[in-house]
Amino acid sequence: MAKPSGTRTVQCYHCRHRFEVSWQTMTTVCPKCSKSLTVEDVVIKNAHGVRKIQTCGRLIVQKKGHVIAQHIEAHGGVEVEGILEGKVISGGPVRIGPKASWKGDCSAPTLEVELGGKIERGFFTIPDDTLGLADLPRNGG
Repeated sequence: MAKPSGTRTVQCYHCRHRFEVSWQTMTTVCPKCSKSLTVEDVVIKNAHGVRKIQTCGRLIVQKKGHVIAQHIEAHGGVEVEGILEGKVISGGPVRIGPKASWKGDCSAPTLEVELGGKIERGFFTIPDDTLGLADLPRNGG
């Protein structure tokens, strides 16, 4: 499936400044704070231990993926088919697949847990708009 042409609005996860980028943009620098930003989706295919994962896109943990992180911020949402351990702040929907395992807190606008998905521990909140992303256009919108 081809990506749409044109631009989209993203929000810096460092200073919360909003600006336009091309749909093809994978990484960029915030024009306000000059810090590097990941704009593309982050896909975890195997074991991945880090302190922090941040993206203006989505975090996708595939079936054989296992991510351990102290802090995860994904403005486009989170999809887990494997194992996720960490504190998650999501600007989009969170989906826990049928064989997925979740350990950690989560703040997201929506949560879907498919039959068989396991939440081993964590505090889940559905805030009104934690990241201030509600008025940003969604993918394709």
